[in-house]
Amino acid sequence: MKESRAPGIVQPGGWLVGVTMPARPVSTWGMAWRLTARWSATLVMSAFLGAAIWSVAATPSPQRWLVLLAVVGSWLYSVLMTIVLTAVLVRAPRAPRRG
Repeated sequence: MKESRAPGIVQPGGWLVGVTMPARPVSTWGMAWRLTARWSATLVMSAFLGAAIWSVAATPSPQRWLVLLAVVGSWLYSVLMTIVLTAVLVRAPRAPRRG
């Protein structure tokens, strides 16, 4: 008898692959919500970056510079993921429409 296991137990983080790199072909709806979520995350990270820059400019201190570096790194990662996911989804073949 075949033993069934949860995907997270077999491959930790494996469920995340389905979100970041969707199976092909991607439906128009699936592409739209993934791009909307990714671009929204980038906008939120941009707001955090703006707040961190304002905080460091208002009262500079060594600790705030470290926070600013962390936020800049997170923002760059968010932008990179947005660009990669947008390119993957835009170039992916569309799923046939169900009539």
